[in-house]
Amino acid sequence: MRRSNRPKLWRRARILLRRGLARVDRRPPAWLDQLTPWGGSLLAHAVLLILIAILAFLVPPADDLRPGDPGFRADLADQLVDDLTTLESLDEVGDPFTTLDDETPSLPTELVPTLVNVPDLADRFGPETDLTPMEVAVERPDRFLPGQEDVAIRLGGLSQVAPFTGRSAAMKAALLRSEGGTVESEEAVERGLDWLARHQGPAGNWSLDPRPYCTEGPCPGGGSMASDTAATGLALLPMLGAGHSHTEPGRYRASLERGLAWLRGVQQPSGELFLGGGDNSRMYSHAIASMALCEAYGVSKDLELRGPAERAIRFIILSQNQLDGGWRYQPGDPGDTSVFGWQMLALRSASLSGIPVPGPVVDGCRRYLDAAAADPAGATYAYRPGRRVSPVMTAEALLCRQYLGWKRTAPALRQGAGLVFKDLMTSGERNMYYWYYATQLLHNIGGPTWKQWNARIRDGLVANQVKGVSCDRGSWDPDAPQPDRWGRSAGRHYMTCMSLLTLEVYYRYLPLYQERDLNPLASPPPAPAD
Repeated sequence: MRRSNRPKLWRRARILLRRGLARVDRRPPAWLDQLTPWGGSLLAHAVLLILIAILAFLVPPADDLRPGDPGFRADLADQLVDDLTTLESLDEVGDPFTTLDDETPSLPTELVPTLVNVPDLADRFGPETDLTPMEVAVERPDRFLPGQEDVAIRLGGLSQVAPFTGRSAAMKAALLRSEGGTVESEEAVERGLDWLARHQGPAGNWSLDPRPYCTEGPCPGGGSMASDTAATGLALLPMLGAGHSHTEPGRYRASLERGLAWLRGVQQPSGELFLGGGDNSRMYSHAIASMALCEAYGVSKDLELRGPAERAIRFIILSQNQLDGGWRYQPGDPGDTSVFGWQMLALRSASLSGIPVPGPVVDGCRRYLDAAAADPAGATYAYRPGRRVSPVMTAEALLCRQYLGWKRTAPALRQGAGLVFKDLMTSGERNMYYWYYATQLLHNIGGPTWKQWNARIRDGLVANQVKGVSCDRGSWDPDAPQPDRWGRSAGRHYMTCMSLLTLEVYYRYLPLYQERDLNPLASPPPAPAD
């Protein structure tokens, strides 16, 4: 079928029109000064009518601009060849804040007077470590009433617009341009994926200590934690996030095939994916690997992954604490916000992929966040209910609130995000865990605060990636240019995966606050009133 030239003509017409208007703006022709006001208005309307007539001919019907059609591809031609700025911006593609009327004002960086008894920010970085059991004075009925075991909320689904389309080549280029990515950030992603592929184990798994799998000399910074389940899930996620699949031709197809096969091979009949390691990493590891299975199924529709993904999610559902609605190190433990956040992300990946999540489980998630809130409005959060406020946990919890339906303009969300932004910009500590959650939170909100933080995190990660020709090229050093809060224990593999996922924020999921983004966990009850 012959490719239509209409999109190219339309793009050329736009460029010529912009150049002409810019030329007129710089040096108006003499005859323009001779026009009376009504004459100028008449001329402007005449020109507008002519342009509308031309555009009606040039622009193909909306029904013709479907992904996969020649017209759709032509409008995004030459993506990421030399410079993202050469791409013509698509109207409202991935950018809900392009107009002045909808420009997001700067986030507040102080709590407003209506919030009372807010703890100070003394507990600054990372989860606390004591394991004292918490008494949770919350009554909760059984997860399902009799006869409701099979009644689940299927929110989002495969019959709707694919939620992972931001990873496709054409949409990825548009989102990179509109959301703040650069050629350099994408080159960093590619270098990081190459490092991951070179450090995959012979069985298909990855390790938090990559040194046994180095082929060109040992990479320093192995870390002390051990969980091949977590390491494998962490490696698969950025490969999937960059648009690769185990069912489509591509550079990392074989790595994905082997990694997914390894996860399926270690999965227990209960659905659990944790192979062993530190006891505290059990639910962390399972959630991360579950995300990988769900997203691999979501992007490929490979039915061989549907069963393993469903069983993994069922294990998360059955591990939720029946009283407070949270998760912790072991199934059924009273929750902490750090472990809770990973389970929430896994549940969202499941829903985006068409795997149902029961409504009572979602209700329990809201109940846990209510308990973990460190102020009456829910703007700040603690590592565990009743503890001091933590900026890190605030970022993680507010991201979960967004996925559970809070509007972008919700006062508590904006106030909490403002405090996170202020803390990020004033803190001198390196904390990739914090940056991962905060980047997603601020990206979803957009506006000046996002642009400022994005420039800092994006360019900082690109600059600090290991360059050169040694075995560690493409990775991120957990100890340099300064030690990361958790990098010494989690190691180089963890740092590299979290950095890659942060650099993929522009397209890994479609922008949250737009109709085209399926936010399947955002069911009633609604967010606090604006």
